[in-house]
Amino acid sequence: MSMSFPIQCCLALTTLVMTLCYGIFCTKDVAWARPQNLQDLAALSKQLISTSIGYGDIPSLYRPRYDRVQDANLAMSGDDIVFVVMLPGGPRIYPQRIMVWHQVVNEVVDDMAYTITYCPTTGTLMAYDASMGGMNLIFDLDGRLYEGNSVLVDRSTGSLWLQELGIAFEGPFLGRGLPMLPVYWTTWEAARQVFPQAPVLAQPPGKRAYGRDPYGDYRKKDSYYHNDTLAYPVQYLDRRFHRKTSMLCLEYDEFLLAIDINYVKQQGVVNFFLGSSALLAVHDSRLDVVRVFNRHIWTEPFLFVKQGGRLMDLTTRSFWDGATGQAVEGNMQGASMKQYFGSYAMWFAWYSMNPETFVIPGPGEVPAQLLSTEPPGGDGPADVPQAPPPPPGAPPLPPLPAY
Repeated sequence: MSMSFPIQCCLALTTLVMTLCYGIFCTKDVAWARPQNLQDLAALSKQLISTSIGYGDIPSLYRPRYDRVQDANLAMSGDDIVFVVMLPGGPRIYPQRIMVWHQVVNEVVDDMAYTITYCPTTGTLMAYDASMGGMNLIFDLDGRLYEGNSVLVDRSTGSLWLQELGIAFEGPFLGRGLPMLPVYWTTWEAARQVFPQAPVLAQPPGKRAYGRDPYGDYRKKDSYYHNDTLAYPVQYLDRRFHRKTSMLCLEYDEFLLAIDINYVKQQGVVNFFLGSSALLAVHDSRLDVVRVFNRHIWTEPFLFVKQGGRLMDLTTRSFWDGATGQAVEGNMQGASMKQYFGSYAMWFAWYSMNPETFVIPGPGEVPAQLLSTEPPGGDGPADVPQAPPPPPGAPPLPPLPAY
């Protein structure tokens, strides 16, 4: 079946944009902070920062109790921050107001170990498969920090692990890494609507002030979670974004990527390239999270816009589900885009360990001027919002190609 001329024009345009953005990515100079070998990893032990917190002062949880959504709702507000973790057997919900006091939850599902971990000083949220070499690892906080981020210790071998990267840098498991699980940072209102049957981490027994966050309040702009204060020094800082900007962080092929979550929520959809890969960041308004898909469909990358609040591709004008990446209406109905999952971190925390990272907004983004909802050759103006200017210090967007 031959494609119509408008579709051919749209595919040619996306190919041109891909070539332009790929050249920008491939010529960028980068610095490397991540350990590149076992020697680099072992050297991290000498760079740890001691704190007033010792081992065991912040107790991890092991196979804690869970409540039903309707029961947990009695003690929750709609704007409370919660973490949704996609464990085998279904999602589970972890309120931030409980996690801030424990930071590590060790869980066992079908005889396999999993670890959910949150570092409040860096805003890093991770979930790992903690089964390794026939052992179900149980993690605690060591008390020391690396680049402001938590250091974990497993009870089985005493190995030390980077919370943000899930890599052991000291002990018998030196150099081993933990597979990641999908996690989502959202609100209680969104989580309970999307996952009404999900178990919710129950408040543990004890006298801890679970209604009070010792670090601040995400709802207050003058608290630690939003101001410029760093609890501990870091090696690298970057001014393209505010230090505490919430980022969705991914490793894709050989690239590292940080996406400004609020930027994507404002835009609704962002088309971009990472190397030669055509990717798409979409605001899933139901769960109020950002999702990332590979938008390479057929033999060319598709471009997407929001049309009437719905996700639409410009090639076939089919509509897609922004939560699943599946086409639900139009010629592409039944097709799907592969989804990629990441972790969460404040900008300063991600950049300090990953200064070689690419960013969105950034030079790989497809300019809004190229995202016209008019068919190729039409005379009508583009009915899409224009992107706001990038943050101070950000690299300029690539120039538009000449036709």
